Amino acid sequence: MSEREIELSTDPESGQTLRIVEVGGSYPGFRVQSLEEGILQSRPYWWQLAFKDTLAEAQEEVRLIHLATVELKSLTREHISFGTNRPHTPDGAADYAYKYAEGVVKLNTPGHGYFFLDEERNQTIHEAWRNSAGFYEEDQCWAIVAHHFPNLFTTRDRRAAQWTLVNCMPHEYMAVTGEKLALSDSLRLQEEAFVEATKDKWVSIAAQTAADGMLKITAALGGNRHFRPGPRKERVFLVSAAEYERRPKFGLIIDPDKHREILPERPALATA
Repeated sequence: MSEREIELSTDPESGQTLRIVEVGGSYPGFRVQSLEEGILQSRPYWWQLAFKDTLAEAQEEVRLIHLATVELKSLTREHISFGTNRPHTPDGAADYAYKYAEGVVKLNTPGHGYFFLDEERNQTIHEAWRNSAGFYEEDQCWAIVAHHFPNLFTTRDRRAAQWTLVNCMPHEYMAVTGEKLALSDSLRLQEEAFVEATKDKWVSIAAQTAADGMLKITAALGGNRHFRPGPRKERVFLVSAAEYERRPKFGLIIDPDKHREILPERPALATA
């Protein structure tokens, strides 16, 4: 893997120094990094903030990060520390929180974080997305809060929330907004279409190194990515590493006439 710095961006208003680094090799793209102070002031380091496919996307990310730093100065993020009376979350008791506004709090546990909305604010969430207890986890469901309370978030946050809702919750997004998404708009819609089209085909779910530039590919009918009760039928095939590298984003479709199957070894029978 090769790397080279493409651009350096220092913004006096945000006070941040960012750079774009082009990455070559098997997974090419562009890193967006922030210059951070190390434990020793003489040893600063670059912290990765994003990874983008194109230079234009990386440049837009740099602009949004600078803008977000400025916007945060006018947004409330009141830090709250809890003593022994710690509020409950679905992942246990919270250690601390950030208050975004009255009735909108980001609770943090050692393992995970949740936005919590009080009853009044939670009732403003569309029923397609509303959690009856008012908890919205930080990986995906935070975007629901950002969608309903956009003035509490930065422009970069709102962009990320839009991306998350469209790509992870497209059916609910269309129900809430009335917007019609095309297949090309949403990764989840593309995955659902792929699963439907390959439900009777063997699709890769795992890979293991073999000899001579080959891989042992474990495949299941339809890919079977999500947990389903009952046994899962699997087969193992030999595929070249080069072909597997070019696989579609949701898995390689195995051709049993082309890819040689590796049959399980039968246990040797004991001699009399």
